[in-house]
Amino acid sequence: MSEVKAVFFDFGDTLATLSPAREELFLRAADSVGLQLKLEAVKRAYQIVDFHNKYSSVHVRDRGSFYHHYNQQLAEALGISSQFTKLQPALSSQFATEKHWELFAEVPQALAHQKLHDLPLALVANWDSNLPSLTEKLGIRQAFAAIVASQTAGVEKPDPAIFELAAAELSLSLKTDRILYVGNEYGADVGGARSAGLIPILIDRNGLYEHADCPRYTSVEHWLQDGTQLNPSSGD
Repeated sequence: MSEVKAVFFDFGDTLATLSPAREELFLRAADSVGLQLKLEAVKRAYQIVDFHNKYSSVHVRDRGSFYHHYNQQLAEALGISSQFTKLQPALSSQFATEKHWELFAEVPQALAHQKLHDLPLALVANWDSNLPSLTEKLGIRQAFAAIVASQTAGVEKPDPAIFELAAAELSLSLKTDRILYVGNEYGADVGGARSAGLIPILIDRNGLYEHADCPRYTSVEHWLQDGTQLNPSSGD
């Protein structure tokens, strides 16, 4: 089995998370307009809506319009569509003023792990063009030899082209070099990486993919603690 030549990472919900979590922000907005909702119901609504409606930095031209429609669907999934007119302004305000990104606790140490330290790392994410500056702000920019954001690249996962761009920046080939891709979504990350010829590693922090047909871990730290972490099977 050939040696791993590089490790590519996803960003959102793999290395970093919203703080407060989007479900908590939704609950705060709802509470501010007199709606008492349960956290588990809001989490389930996000899962339902996310399955068919992911924000695209490549294809979405009007971010505000996208999230207005997205929030409408959340309200429908929660059975509170009649309350949407008063809820939407509160949601917009809450997300605009309170959300920020922070690294998962294990990430700085994980990126400095000796087993990764000797490999070139790349960040490949469906993300706006501010990804390099955001990683700089979070203190992990220096860990990556390449950062490829979909908005800048003009292509997004699961399209193999975005992985090809990252490989080219590292002077690697997806056809001949063994590269791992670490991400948290099955469709974009596992499916996209596999179709491009990379080996997917799924970070399933919330236990959503119990039967996933690929190596699956609860955190990046958990993955690195596994003795086979840099030589997994392809999962095919």
